[in-house]
Amino acid sequence: MTRNQDIGRRSEDYVADYLVSRGAEILARNYAVARVGEIDIICAYNEKILVIEVKSRDVNERFGSPEEAVTPSKQKKIMQTMVAYCAEKGISLDRVSYFVAGVTHDASGAILNVQFTPFF
Repeated sequence: MTRNQDIGRRSEDYVADYLVSRGAEILARNYAVARVGEIDIICAYNEKILVIEVKSRDVNERFGSPEEAVTPSKQKKIMQTMVAYCAEKGISLDRVSYFVAGVTHDASGAILNVQFTPFF
């Protein structure tokens, strides 16, 4: 596993643990639909279904914020994937909210901050 893959996995684990500690129930992790897309975390919280795309960045990185990495094209793929998930599970799409969990970390990979930003 590369350093970036390790940081990405740890960031997803951190966000999932954070959500559970706040009362969310994790419904799926890394849910994928072939040739459509993948969703990092799907959870239930207060009668809503939350779709979480986790993006991590080094605090000193110059390539933009984690949230900027979720382009309109990526958002569309996430939404199309969620349509398939909802159809499979019998969930109404009006219960779904979409968020980017922007994780910042230091040079050693230690997580410094997580910010949830809605999209769509």
